[in-house]
Amino acid sequence: MTYQQVQKIVDGDAELRQRHATLVPLFERMDGLAKVMRRNRYERGSLDFDLPEPKLVLGDAGEMVGIVAAPRLDSMRMIEEFMLAANEAVAEHLAKAGAPALYRIHERPDPERVEEFCELVASFGYRVPPNIVEMRPQDFQLILRQIEGKPESKLVSYLLLRTMKLARYFEENLGHFGLATEMYAHFTSPIRRYPDLVVHRALRGLRRRAAEDAALREALPEMGRHLSEMERRATDAERELIEWKRVRFMADKLGEVFSGYVTGVQTFGLFVELDEIYVQGLVHVSSMTDDYYVFNEKAHTLKGENTKKVYRLGDRVEIQVVKVDLEGRQIDFALVDVLKRAAGGAVRRVRTRSQPKGKRPAPSGTLRRSRKTSSRRRR
Repeated sequence: MTYQQVQKIVDGDAELRQRHATLVPLFERMDGLAKVMRRNRYERGSLDFDLPEPKLVLGDAGEMVGIVAAPRLDSMRMIEEFMLAANEAVAEHLAKAGAPALYRIHERPDPERVEEFCELVASFGYRVPPNIVEMRPQDFQLILRQIEGKPESKLVSYLLLRTMKLARYFEENLGHFGLATEMYAHFTSPIRRYPDLVVHRALRGLRRRAAEDAALREALPEMGRHLSEMERRATDAERELIEWKRVRFMADKLGEVFSGYVTGVQTFGLFVELDEIYVQGLVHVSSMTDDYYVFNEKAHTLKGENTKKVYRLGDRVEIQVVKVDLEGRQIDFALVDVLKRAAGGAVRRVRTRSQPKGKRPAPSGTLRRSRKTSSRRRR
């Protein structure tokens, strides 16, 4: 079955339910069980970002016709819950037996980054825990609950994801902060990575009481370091490919107008993510020619000295595509309201900041490192 078929069956599609009548009760039980498991995991403090991932839409001839946010179906969440439970159970079994294995660990975030994130959340008017240094997964979850269904929910979730450390493979069981569990390993993801095979071999060795435990234990530190590095390289390669595809897709859309929202504010301009197309670009401050804009790092804003117009994280804006750099994989936008004010004779003073050649800085607000990795892959 496909995720889409199972989702339709659970949702009540008469034709599919009749065609797969013998499986319908199983799928309904699976759906109900997964929702109970998710609720239990949520209650213990597990963080669930549930952020969309880009999906390249191809035409009949294989050409790219769109970039959209991939849907997250309950049928997908169902399988993910079962996978998480399997991973946790295997990690607990190996840890209690003292068997050598690779664990998937996720350490506490750096207090400095947590403080920056909490300042940003507070600027939106949300409550943050008083003890930032000792924040638990439950405390971050409280923030996610507050923003649920709000316009800035996706933005704050992205920023929280960037605040967290990267999960990695390690020979010692140090627990998983994001999942709020003391034991976690990649037993199934599904089985497509070398770390999964290491865990399977550890289970087999435990079952057979194999004598090669000492050799495996000695090899694990280097395995963990190497495999974590390879995972990051693969993730970077995937991200670069998606960025290249996005830029190629936007190449023939110069002059077109789209709606979106501000995902980053820096001295050199605003990062904007579009609504209709899952694409992000930069409104450089040099294009904001209707005023002299001042960057406020603490408030995450650009404010015009004369117009008093303020742009901040999460603001809804209309942009026009003004430049697409295929080689540099960069897309430049201009704010439609700024273009209108400039055309109307508004003040044209502008503060420009030189930007180093090469890769453009990431849209991170005041959070200095970009971690645009999917929440599922990070686990």
